Order: sequence, then C-alpha cells, then structure tokens
Amino acid sequence: MFDKTKVDYSLYLVTDSTMLPPGTTLESQVYAALQNGVTLVQLREKDTDTKIFIQHAVKVQKLCREFKVPLIINDRVDVALAIDADGVHVGQGDMPISMVRKLVGPDKIVGWSVGYEHEVQELAAMGPQGVDYVGLGMVFPTNTKKNPKKSPMGPRGVSKLLDTLQTSNATWCRTVAIGGLHPDNIPRVLSQMCSNDGKRSVDGIAVVSDIMASSEAGKATKRLRNLIDSKNYQYVDFVVNNPESHSPALEKEYIQVTTLNSPLIHHITNKVHYNFGANVALALGSSPIMSEIESEFVELSQVPHATLLLNTGSVAPLESLTSAMRAYNSAGRPIVFDPVGFSATSVRLQLNSHLLAYGQFACIKGNAGEILSLADLNTGKMRGVDSGDNGSNLSLLVEATKIVAFRYRCVAVCTGKIDVVADGTCEGKFKLSSGSPLIPSQIPAYKVECGDIPVMGRITASGCSLGTTIACLVGGLSKDQSLLSAVLTAVRLYKSAGYLASSRCEGSGSFQVRLIDALDQMFQGEDPQYWKATLSSA
Repeated sequence: MFDKTKVDYSLYLVTDSTMLPPGTTLESQVYAALQNGVTLVQLREKDTDTKIFIQHAVKVQKLCREFKVPLIINDRVDVALAIDADGVHVGQGDMPISMVRKLVGPDKIVGWSVGYEHEVQELAAMGPQGVDYVGLGMVFPTNTKKNPKKSPMGPRGVSKLLDTLQTSNATWCRTVAIGGLHPDNIPRVLSQMCSNDGKRSVDGIAVVSDIMASSEAGKATKRLRNLIDSKNYQYVDFVVNNPESHSPALEKEYIQVTTLNSPLIHHITNKVHYNFGANVALALGSSPIMSEIESEFVELSQVPHATLLLNTGSVAPLESLTSAMRAYNSAGRPIVFDPVGFSATSVRLQLNSHLLAYGQFACIKGNAGEILSLADLNTGKMRGVDSGDNGSNLSLLVEATKIVAFRYRCVAVCTGKIDVVADGTCEGKFKLSSGSPLIPSQIPAYKVECGDIPVMGRITASGCSLGTTIACLVGGLSKDQSLLSAVLTAVRLYKSAGYLASSRCEGSGSFQVRLIDALDQMFQGEDPQYWKATLSSA
C-alpha cells in the first residue's frame, strides 16, 4: 500500500480506450507511459461494462505495481474495492465524499473534481479525512468532455482555486490541473497557475489524449516529462531575467540594436491608431504592418524580429486574435498586449479575459483603470476606454502593476502621470507545489517620471503608440538582451518625447506631429543621458 502523503502527482495519466490508435491496446499505452515518467494512473473507462472494466483494471494494476505507481479508479468505487486499487476519483455528481471515504477506508487515495470556490471550501470543511487531492478544471476545452458542465477557467481560474485552498488552510490537499493541457500550453500554465500569495502552485497536470491517442506513447510521455522537469518557461528567443543595472549607456545599446535589426511590428490594433502607430514605428527604425488576415499570421511571425502588438481598442474577431497569438507564441516571438477598456463592458471583459487565458504576453500595458481591473483592485466600473480618475494612489498602482506582472508572468506597464513598470517573469522559472520563486511584493518595479503632460491625454492613440514604442524596442532584442530593459528604455523614451513635444506644440493637433518628430530626433540622436524622464525604483 502506498503512503498517500508521498504520492507524486506531477504527471497524471487518465486513460480513455476510445482514443487508441491502430496497433495499440489500453495496456500497451499505459505501459509505455509508465516506462517514460507517468507518476499516477487513473483508469477512466466511461462506457465499459463492469466485467471488462475489472479485466482492464487488473491488468493495469499489475503494470502500475511493477513501476510502483498508484492506480486510481474513476467513479467506480465497487471496482476499486474489488481489485483493492490504491484509490478512487469521483466527480461532483457521483457518490458523496463521506460515503466514498467510509467505503474505501482512511488509507486509500480519494480524489475529487473541483471547479468552483465553494467546492474547495466544502472539501476544506471535511478536513484531512476527506479529500486527498483535487482535479482543478477544466482549464481549456477538451474533447474528453462531450457535454461539459463547466466553462473553461484558464490559468487564472485555477489560480483562484489555489487562492481558496490557501485561505481555507487546506494544506493537506494536493492539486492536479486538467482539461485541454498539451505540450504547447503546459509550460505556460505551470508558470501562471499560482496562488496570489505566491506560496502554492499545482502539484501536477493530468493528460489524456497526448498519451492515449499517440502512436508513440513512450516518446509523447517523455516529452511531457521533460517539459515538467525543465522548471523553465522560455517563451521568447531572448533573455527574460533582470539585468544587473539599467543605464543610459544600456539604453543607447538597445536603440542601436533596434536600428540594426529593424523589427517588423505587426499591428492588430485600434483603427484610429493605425496611421499614427505606423509613423511611430518608422520613426523608431522599425517596419510596421497592419494585418488581420489569418492566413498570413504564421508567415509574418517567422520574419526575423517580428513582434505582435495586440490592442483591443477596436474589437477584431476573436478567432483572428487567438490565431495571431498562437502563431507568435509558437514562433517564440514577443506579443505586446493592450487590453483596452478591459472591463468597461461585458463584451470587452469577455474578450480580454479570453485572450489573457489563451496566450503568453511579453508585455501587458494599460492605463490605471485597466491595470487596477486586471489586478482585481478596481472598486468602480471603468468609464469607456479612458483611465478615469484612478491614477492618484501611486502605491495602489504599484501594487496592481506587480500583481498583473506576477499573474501573467510578463513585464507590466501602468501608464499615467507617473508610469509604473514591473517585471513578473521570474526569469522564466516555475516550481510545482511550492509556488513561485518570487511573491508579488518582491517583484522589481520602477517609476518613470517626467512631470505632468496633460496634452498627452487630449489626443487619440497616445497610449496605443506607447505600445508601438514598446513593441519596437522589444522586437529589436538580440538573444542575450533583456526584456525588462527594453521595456524600460521604451517607456522612458516615449515619456521624454512626450515632454519635448508638449514644450514645442501649439495645441493637441500639432502635438501628434511634434511627438513623432521628437521620437525620431531622440532615436536618431542615440543619446539617452539627455532624456528628460527619470527612472527610479518603485
């Protein structure tokens, strides 16, 4: 019998014999998986007669015992008792946990499917004698659930359940994320799924089709095992760790490399920003392109130094946006995301939340209202796409920016009279079970100040064009250069250009022209030591 307190949940295989490719059997797939690193097996055969189920269970149990891996039976407590399995997993509509525990006894593993915070609170109230682990999901849509009763929750939804486990003090309960998890998203979700206090992450992932439907189940398992064991999520082809220092000399270097590499800035953005954004990109030594043509996204993402600027000011079709994100994430190229009017309407909230769940962003940029809403710290409803009057409490904005950076493992930028930049990439590192290498309060954050520039708030697309500026500096990076430094350079450059333009313009109309002139002159001058905006720790 296994010591259930020492079970390794890191790679949890759930079987489904309806997926078996030709030439394989349920047992052969499980055997290949066990040989290559699966740490827990759940026999889940929904439409199998009891006699056949037991026959399979006995064979799989023999394999599991050979590899000293626990066998869990899905739903069928009778089958688990009949073969003396190591545990049983039940859903919300199955036998109550109290009855399951009474039947199987205190030493067996009992798992429960959980999708809502009140269900976590319920298991916490049972105490350690109830549930040993929970399956949290579904994370993403999955073909294994024909008629799902729950909507996909994404990494953020899982993190909220981890928060509830923490606040409920359910320290004994282990966690496995399940639903739509595949090699293309596993590193990202392992990185992002973490309690808000930074102290708890999931203990493992559950997979079905990537092993059961594979004609090479052993290789598929080994790939999954390597992704988990790497404890690293390098989602772009340059450095995501913090630089030792940030200085005008470093900023000059980043300007020069942007000029040298001439990044392609792919705009899917606010329509009123297209012309202005294109001119900003050209002033910064970059090549702008505006495209919502899905058939060319992959090709564009593979252009050297291509960068996607995704801005939801004008709501493009959801499938177009997710297709672009998939292309750039797959190519290891950065995405700068501006969730315009994040929660101003239910449509925008749904769209922006969906995009945050389905992609990895190098930088998330927003105004005070947007960043506060993303961090769940905005107590009022957003007023359209404007910042509103949320920018007065700097300490709150710093906290919110750190939370956004931490949750989405990116560099976050909050714009306002004082811009705030926070780095939540955690050097691309993640850990199972024990949470994040850093907690939100430990994330490095910076202030960029240049006095008040009121005219900047009286033109369209000023915030959008900061997004273009960030995309240019990030897109120009070489492999050994830092994401954080590129963003800091971009924010200080844009803020300084705004100050210079405001001192030369005659009003809001001429300000736009002066702003492009200032960006062009400052970029070509390559002398950041004279930029007006100051940088300090927040």
